[in-house]
Formats: sequence, C-alpha cells, structure tokens
Amino acid sequence: MAPELDGLIDFMLRGRQSLEPRRLNRRRLLAGLLALPASGAVGATVPLAQGGSGDKWLGGAVSLARPSGPVRTRADGQIIENLDIYAPYGNGITVLHQGVIVRSCRIRHAMGSGIYARGAAGIRLQDLEIDRVGVPPSGTEPSQNRNNIELESCPDAIIIRVKASRGSSNIYVFDCPGTQVSFLELHDARGPFPRGQNVQFDRSPDTSLEEFSAENGPTSWTEDNISAFHSDRCTIRRGLVFYNNSPTGVGVMLEGSFHCRVDDVDAVQQGNGAFSAVPQGKVGSGGCSFNRCRSRDTYNEPRDGREAPTSNGLSFHTRISEGAEKHSVTDCCVYALANPRNIIWQRAAVSAGWSIERKVFDPRPPLRLAFNWQ
Repeated sequence: MAPELDGLIDFMLRGRQSLEPRRLNRRRLLAGLLALPASGAVGATVPLAQGGSGDKWLGGAVSLARPSGPVRTRADGQIIENLDIYAPYGNGITVLHQGVIVRSCRIRHAMGSGIYARGAAGIRLQDLEIDRVGVPPSGTEPSQNRNNIELESCPDAIIIRVKASRGSSNIYVFDCPGTQVSFLELHDARGPFPRGQNVQFDRSPDTSLEEFSAENGPTSWTEDNISAFHSDRCTIRRGLVFYNNSPTGVGVMLEGSFHCRVDDVDAVQQGNGAFSAVPQGKVGSGGCSFNRCRSRDTYNEPRDGREAPTSNGLSFHTRISEGAEKHSVTDCCVYALANPRNIIWQRAAVSAGWSIERKVFDPRPPLRLAFNWQ
C-alpha cells in the first residue's frame, strides 16, 4: 500500500474511533475510500429525522449500511443514500449532474465542503446530518470554503430536514433561483468573511426558507445569521435566529434585494441589528416586508474578542434606493434591548403605519432533528 494512502487511513481511523470503535477496520475503510458508487442505494430508505422537545414528528430510522469515503456523482438522476461519509480532504459529496437526490446520510468533512454541487439543476438534499470536524475550539481560520452545503448554479434545488454544524457557512446558495429550503437545524457558523452565515442566498431570486433555527454561540464567527444578497422576492418565515457576535452582522439581512418578505421570525441576542433591508453598493432595495418579527435580549458591547456593534445597538435597519417602493414593518415587537431608544432607522424608508410594540414574549423554540442512525 502506498505510504500516502496508509497515512490517510490512519488519520481517518483516528478521527472515527470515538464514533464507531467496534465496526471499523482498515479493510472496510479502504473499500470506502476507493468506492465511488453509482448509487448509494443500500440499506433502509425510510425518512429518519424527528423533531425533539415537542416539535413536529418528521420520520423514523435508517440503517447506514457501510462507511464510505468521498463520493462523486456519475449520472443525471443518481440517488446517493444511506452512507456514512468521512472526508478529511476535499468534499464529502460532489454533485455535477442534474436531478440528483442525496438522502439519509451522515457526512463529516474537514478541508472541503460537506456537499458541493455545481450545475446540478433540481438537486434534492434530504434527511442529512452534516458536521465539519477538526475546527478550532472557537473562532475562525483562513479558509472560507468549508461550508456544510454549497450549491452553485443549481436552479430549483430542494433542501429539507438537514442538521448542519460548524461550516464556514452552514448553507451557501449561489446563482440558484427557485431554491426551496425547510426544516433546518443549524449551528455555529465559523466564517471567515465573506462567509459566516447560517444560510445565505446569493444572487438566487425566488428562493424560500421556512421552519428553521439558526443558532450560534461564543465559539462562532458570524456575519449575518440569514442573508438574502442580491436575491429578489425571497421568503423567510417561521424561524429563530440566535446569537451573533459580528460588529456588522444582522439576524436577517435583505441586502440589495427587492420585494422580499420575512414572517414570524424571532431574533435573540443580536447586536448590530435584528432585521435589515438595505441597498448594497449600486444594487438597490425596496418593497420588502417584516411581519410579526420579534427581537429580544440584544447587546451593545464587544463580544467574544470582536468589536462592539457598529450600529450602536439598532434593532430594525431600513433604507431604500432612489425611487424604490418603501418597506413595511407590521405587528413586530421588541423586548429587553441594550439600546431601547435605537429601534428603527431610517423611518423615511418605511411606509406609514409601521408598528413595533415593546412587550414581553417568549422566543420560538429551536428546531431539533433527531437522526436515529443504526
């Protein structure tokens, strides 16, 4: 066996010992490294995610038939399922074909993305647990290209029932109009800039994000929790954005985007802003709406070794480009603000009759997906 491959196997075995100490051996791991299956169609195919702590039931259990190394697609319409993927280098799964389905997989990646897809129209990612391993105990590192999921030029993608942790961004979607994303449990975005989002839609109009929790903490290196960047007509609804330590990041940012809407989203422990709709450079903004959005427990001082928020603790940040339709803010509320006098700016960018009430509220519970791997 070549010394390089032998060393790689030793590295992978060390990384997996705590997870599967009695099932792995060098022969099986080598088979997983060398196999690039035309389909991962092995074992059970029952949807496997369930909601915890009283949340919605989302499925049953799945057997992961065998460990696997990195996988690449070979044909349109391929199904990759029931794999336990460990990728110390490169991407866990690379998708370069259309109509591909990736489902019921656990993916651990280190130096690349968990799933990277390019030119994969109609891709469907479903029932996945994706974790970036080997990260520093806290904060960021030089590479911005270690996302849990990265899609490029993949129109009409579907992402459903995914738990993702510790990527540069958890989900980064570029040039993917019509993408639909739902039932996400996201944790600990690590950056660095321009990454650091739990979800970013970049030049991806007509996309939607529903039923989600985007949670960070002192180990994170955030920018915006949720970002629609140059992405018109996006819909973001029924979610929780928790914790942000960026001096310039916002809970939900609509940047250089027209006619987006944000409904029933709670922002907790934000500093620079909870909700924002603004132009970006020469790209305008207007006609966005925030409906029943809530913010509480904000901060206005340095945090986790990063500088204090640049907005002085603003809650709602609204600006429009010249001649654009004004934004709307309806039935929103705030509570326990670090700067209770700095709630909305610029008011001239918001339609008359905007409503933000000060009142106590309990934030939405985070989504919890339980993956019963066997």
